[in-house]
Amino acid sequence: MIVSTAAEIYQEFKSAHPLVDSTQHIETETVQRVSNRLTKAVTDYYTQRKAGKELASFQWETQLFQLKKVDAWCLPGGKIAVYDALIRVTQSDGSLAAVLAHEMAHVLLKHGDDRMKHILKEFLGGKTLAASLSAKPVETKDFYRMAYGNGDCVGVIRGFSAENEREADKLGAIFCGLAGYKPEEALVFWERMIYLRGTGRQPELLSMHPVDDERLPALRRIMDEITQKYYTPSKKN
Repeated sequence: MIVSTAAEIYQEFKSAHPLVDSTQHIETETVQRVSNRLTKAVTDYYTQRKAGKELASFQWETQLFQLKKVDAWCLPGGKIAVYDALIRVTQSDGSLAAVLAHEMAHVLLKHGDDRMKHILKEFLGGKTLAASLSAKPVETKDFYRMAYGNGDCVGVIRGFSAENEREADKLGAIFCGLAGYKPEEALVFWERMIYLRGTGRQPELLSMHPVDDERLPALRRIMDEITQKYYTPSKKN
């Protein structure tokens, strides 16, 4: 139900928002190239750990949308959305990879599932997802979007916890390394996000992915180990 709902919401989002024309904008090729390398890295990582069955429900798809928010998200089953405003902030394949890998890690670590369970209990009367969708489809889908990052959660539910962020930071950096991108790009990107917040232009991405005082130091402490163990420079860079 979680994956089928994600596919339905993703299709609705594609129908309601303009896609960037792939014949006129090179950014679409960039997004596809980066996401393809990351999905292969994810598959390799889980296969090597004999955990490939965890990806059985995933049908990866990445689309670039013409939207002014600096944002990206990933839904269960591997449905990824990138807003073209984000490309002007990431500025490189490596930084874009850091963002997408982080979003993919949240889904693979089932962080959104935990948030959805909390929402069902606190806001939807303790019903199952299927029952809530049947009784209150619009409201339930709105909460679903908040749980997985495709929706405005400010003032309703909190962004991902500090522990969730550190787990996604670590796994995302591993995926980047396996895909041939420097894991350190994650530090570059999140430092840039902090700078933008300091200028009063907080990107929407930060509302769902808060950066506390310990998050980046924690990532720095494991960066050398991740780089040495997982990173092999790609000739495609």
